Amino acid sequence: MEVEKDFIKREIQKLILLLNSLIEKISGINSNNAKSEIGEINEALKSEFDFSLVEIAKMENSDFIEHISKMHESHAEKLSELIYEIVIKTEIVDFGENFKKTKIIKKGITIIHFINENSKTFSLKRMKMLNNLKQHL
Repeated sequence: MEVEKDFIKREIQKLILLLNSLIEKISGINSNNAKSEIGEINEALKSEFDFSLVEIAKMENSDFIEHISKMHESHAEKLSELIYEIVIKTEIVDFGENFKKTKIIKKGITIIHFINENSKTFSLKRMKMLNNLKQHL
């Protein structure tokens, strides 16, 4: 039983590290490498979480909530940070016509509301991200 718990903890940690690396990728994006970096981010999200940024944007809120409700809380938290960074970065870099900024902003707001409703921990960082996302609508 202890080995099983260790394995689960390692898997959770592995996905947190992946999401952290994706957040770092977004931070380093510029107009020269935006499409390739977004492609890599989409591939990583698709392989580990079974959705891409475009799919997130296209999902109905109920489907999105169902999807994130199956995630570990820390993964949902990191996904909200990734979405937030993408929204902020789109002020500088154009990710292409397939990228619907308002839809991804709404998904960022949705995930933060979901985390706030289900988390036992209040986060000023989440509230700041929520307010900034609302301003970008």
